Amino acid sequence: MTMALASSPTRRSALAIAAALACALAACDAPKPAAVQPEARPAVKIAAVTVDTSALAALNASPVAAWVQSALPGRIAHAFEAEMAPGDPGGATLAVRISSVVLGMVGAGGGAIDGMTGEATLSGGGAEAKTASLTATLPYTASKADLSLGQLEQPALERRVDALARAFADWLPVKLAAGASSE
Repeated sequence: MTMALASSPTRRSALAIAAALACALAACDAPKPAAVQPEARPAVKIAAVTVDTSALAALNASPVAAWVQSALPGRIAHAFEAEMAPGDPGGATLAVRISSVVLGMVGAGGGAIDGMTGEATLSGGGAEAKTASLTATLPYTASKADLSLGQLEQPALERRVDALARAFADWLPVKLAAGASSE
């Protein structure tokens, strides 16, 4: 979505537009990708989804890797719902490796940009292997409930990671279908 501002917006109007955009983004939870046409989606059934967060865990000792490991497989299964065939011996494996998660610093205005970067490979199931790299980013606006003594509490951080997992998973079918490179 692109917003055009008047040629010389006032500070007040710019703040009002920014606040309206933040409210709109918060209301939709996480941006959804454009619908992928059925013929553009992977043609194979997915028997298994694996998520590797070892690179992320090696970066620091925070619980972020565990939160990603907990949230992402279910989000991916939901995003590929039509293609899922758990345990199908002829099905493909979707292997996802998350290399970084950045939870942006919340500034004075209560906002930040969060991001999750990774790579996915769909292989097996009789189809040519496809790999796609993806970085999902989301704006975050702290609510009063999220803030405590000026620092974000763990539940707020977990919600941010879950929102990133949802955005990453929702864009993954699009990336695999549209811009995937064959191996």
